[in-house]
Amino acid sequence: MDNRAEYTPKGIAFAPSYECPGGCLHCNIPFDRIDAKAELDAGSAARALREAKAMGLHSFQFVGGEPTLRGDFMVEVVAEGRRLSMKPHRPPTNCATAARPEYLRALFARLKQAGFTAGFRVSCDEFHGRVPPESVAAFIVNAADYFDLTRFAIGCCDKNEERSRGRLERVARAMSEMGLESRVGAAKMETARGDIKLGFWAPTRPTWKPLPDSEFVFREVNAGAGASEAPGRGSPAPITRFGCLGPLGVGYVWIDPDGNARACCGNANLFSDKLIIGNIHAEPLAAIVERARRDPVISLLAEGGPVALAAETGLTGLLEKKYTHRCELCAAALNA
Repeated sequence: MDNRAEYTPKGIAFAPSYECPGGCLHCNIPFDRIDAKAELDAGSAARALREAKAMGLHSFQFVGGEPTLRGDFMVEVVAEGRRLSMKPHRPPTNCATAARPEYLRALFARLKQAGFTAGFRVSCDEFHGRVPPESVAAFIVNAADYFDLTRFAIGCCDKNEERSRGRLERVARAMSEMGLESRVGAAKMETARGDIKLGFWAPTRPTWKPLPDSEFVFREVNAGAGASEAPGRGSPAPITRFGCLGPLGVGYVWIDPDGNARACCGNANLFSDKLIIGNIHAEPLAAIVERARRDPVISLLAEGGPVALAAETGLTGLLEKKYTHRCELCAAALNA
């Protein structure tokens, strides 16, 4: 297999740990096969951040697990990122830490002092059953004292939008009762401190717990070169060739709590160790990325994504099936 496209990460993502009180059934983190107690130390992350900057990467993000459980880590990495003039993306949160209001407000204050202004990507749907809507409301209301809410987003990962809107109504009522007048609009949560963008989408496989097919939207594969991703009438957009790890992709180098570097930050990146390209405790980030650029599998993903990977490794039978997302096809091809 010849390398025909270059692996081109756009930034670096840190998973300080995979600890999470949510355990949501639709989560793409395989909690049953990872070490939730492992923790990435902030010093190693800051060093990797400096190496990323030297390579020409200018953005970073926090993943997990629930990132706000590792407040010291977030503050130290944000401060280093600011020193390096690197842009932090909105970290995801399920808002479970709102159950500890003193801790949460102290974290917000420290993040603000460190220069954090990105806001958060709040998860709110019926699969987040362990985190009540009132916790989501408390997280946002407390955050409003420190950050610009217009930089926040609320994502509902549920095929049933009506069900999600019902939960959002509970969040808005709780926010109003806490003193921040709020209402659910068509595309935004409208609050007295600024509007928060809303997003709705269906879950994607692989999930760490099995869910029935009825909870997903399935897409066909169109393996032809130059195929359009435009949806057909009444049908979801097909999965086509797209160089997800290439120059036009949006991939980040993903750093696990144990220091392992994964080439991809996609929804299935923890379901195959073939995406592990090195370890930041053992070698510089630049060496890890350079070796990954010579890897034929990574190059196929950089050129045409999982469609190219399946088509050019003799797994054409996979292209006859339907998938919830291109990442599900990728996991199937990597694990075949």
